[in-house]
Amino acid sequence: MSRALIVYSDNTGVWWLRFLRAGFRHCFIILETDRGTIWVDPLSNNLTLKILEGYELAGLIRWYRDMGMHVQSVCLDDNKVKSFPWAPMTCVEVVKRLVGIRNPFIITPYQLYLSIKGTKSENIGKNILTLG
Repeated sequence: MSRALIVYSDNTGVWWLRFLRAGFRHCFIILETDRGTIWVDPLSNNLTLKILEGYELAGLIRWYRDMGMHVQSVCLDDNKVKSFPWAPMTCVEVVKRLVGIRNPFIITPYQLYLSIKGTKSENIGKNILTLG
């Protein structure tokens, strides 16, 4: 089982993001795997993937929180068997698919934050995500 960090920021690079809740206008994910750490940032104009060498999740949590961002740590289970409902590709949808959340009504970063925060240690998406 691997871990991931979901990071919420106030990025307003696109004009329509100003309508979202301050501090929760964008989200991205950092995946910890057995081969290293991968940063996945789904933007409106591209999907950025970077391998982060030499970074530990604990240090990244502190760094992002010191920058004023909200960070959630989750444990991932690779037991994905059910398909996802159709949805437009947004930062929230990419993160939901990586952690296994299938709720089609979660469409904003703040809704995603509340959904994960409210689960405590319960599983989301049939044993796909548990909070660490």
